[in-house]
Amino acid sequence: MNYQSSLQQKSHESDYNDYTLHFQPVSDMHGSVLFIDHSEGKELNFGINVDDTELKYRVKADFPAIVADLIDIAVAIYTSDRLAPQNLTEKQRRFHVKLPVRHPELLSAETFRTKLDDLLTWTTDSKWVFDFQKRIAPERLVEQLSLPIAPQGCEVTLWSGGLDALAGLYTRLLMYPEQKFVLFGTGSNDSVYARQERVYKEIQSIFPGRCNLFRVPIRFNYSNEQHKNKLSRARGVVFTLLGCACAYLMGQQVLYLYENGIGAINLPYRESAVGLDHSRSVHPLTLLMVSDVVSQLLGKEFQVKNPFLFWTKAEMCKSLANNGRDDLPPLTMSCDSPHRQKPVQCGYCSSCLLRRQSLAASSIKDKTRYVVLHGERPVKEPSKCFLNMQAQVRTLDSLFAVSDEPWKTLTKKFPILDDIVDRTARAENLLPVNMQGHLVQLYQNYVSEWNAVESQIATGLLNKHSDQKASSKYVVSSQQG
Repeated sequence: MNYQSSLQQKSHESDYNDYTLHFQPVSDMHGSVLFIDHSEGKELNFGINVDDTELKYRVKADFPAIVADLIDIAVAIYTSDRLAPQNLTEKQRRFHVKLPVRHPELLSAETFRTKLDDLLTWTTDSKWVFDFQKRIAPERLVEQLSLPIAPQGCEVTLWSGGLDALAGLYTRLLMYPEQKFVLFGTGSNDSVYARQERVYKEIQSIFPGRCNLFRVPIRFNYSNEQHKNKLSRARGVVFTLLGCACAYLMGQQVLYLYENGIGAINLPYRESAVGLDHSRSVHPLTLLMVSDVVSQLLGKEFQVKNPFLFWTKAEMCKSLANNGRDDLPPLTMSCDSPHRQKPVQCGYCSSCLLRRQSLAASSIKDKTRYVVLHGERPVKEPSKCFLNMQAQVRTLDSLFAVSDEPWKTLTKKFPILDDIVDRTARAENLLPVNMQGHLVQLYQNYVSEWNAVESQIATGLLNKHSDQKASSKYVVSSQQG
């Protein structure tokens, strides 16, 4: 038996699907990675590059080597997660990542490795083993150049081109009329980049000179023969890590992101929704773990903050509604599974439904075109996510209706909320009891908003069979509550 066959057999006998990724020094051109899938016994070489040249327009004159390493780690995580298939019902993935870095002694320290492992296990449900090796390669061009054009004192925030990013930025621009903002985007998709640019330009036309847009794209070459992992639960973490690097280079110790509390905490809709059925990209515990990882790396405190944690998506959209800006939401994308042909957004996934609910509840005319309303009949059953979200709202409604101790009742059903308060209240500068009150209010507001507009967003999703099914679920839920 040859060496490759031996590895393949060991992988089949293991509790994991094993992957090795051996990176050449991460570069802005001509970078590469050897991807080994041990379960399939195959090896493939791919080009992988990061274009961080826009970071030359930074506030800090120097580009610390440890920040360049942070960018390289983010690229390695993104590449590994995208190339390795993931099925939540099959074996857990295990990555062996060999990565050249400038400071292997810092990244190999047990404290840092533990924090990084905790973050990636929590967000990706995969095991990660890093082998940080000494990088022997020229610096990337951006590490040598500095053109201090960006103004000091900017609030640096993640910029996805989504509705929360738009509504959050619009709200912050109105709340702080003297504040300037740096918007940070990344990804590997040209259509995402075009959307980020389009929404940014509209904001610029409304608030001239208040914002600057920076992007750090990650590009694959010659990777068409490898089917990409669509779940890609590491994507949000990678986005945030790169955003932290940008914020630090802009002279800031805080990175902001704008996400409604319902979407950020992302409580399970069903009893069977466990683990990575639900994304944890901007979960409060994820932000806390990223803050710890980056602080450990930089040797000084760094925070990732979500100022809209206690806001519903509808509350975030109110500033748009009050200014009559129903022309802006259609420029944004919320869909989990966008279609290739128009209409692009499906209108029936959980993200589309939360979008539609929030626009309706904030009295914004939704001019977005959705497959479920404006296209051909979807291949998938369009009522599934709606029924799940409806069941969750009715569960919450019944919990609040029968108890004079809403926090105790709420956390008995969703114990993760207690963990969030215990671990993040201090970072939110709140007493635990006050944070509990904010979270209760968040879910009470959400239930009220949903109930007010449910009939509007149900259009085109339910048939008679689905209606009866939903009614019967509600009876069961009420009896259990």
